[in-house]
Amino acid sequence: MPLEATKARGAKLGNPNGAAAIRRAGKGTAAALEAVRANASERAAEYAETLADVRAAGATSLAEIAKELNLRGIVTPRGGQWHPSSVRNLMQRLG
Repeated sequence: MPLEATKARGAKLGNPNGAAAIRRAGKGTAAALEAVRANASERAAEYAETLADVRAAGATSLAEIAKELNLRGIVTPRGGQWHPSSVRNLMQRLG
């Protein structure tokens, strides 16, 4: 409600420069996305050997690989369980 009250008083809201200041500082979306991609690639590389081991043990489908990773107690980068889609994403990231 305070925002509505401020608007009702006629106050100007937002950044008067828009995103220009962010672009000048080099902190735009492109730089942030590149940092996220780099971090994700580094994390994926940490799982490459384990993934190869699971596949060598006979797991062929995404669901089988996810099940085996979970049985081994290996968690996702965010600490969760593996699902077929997360295994697919990992495999795509690894190429």
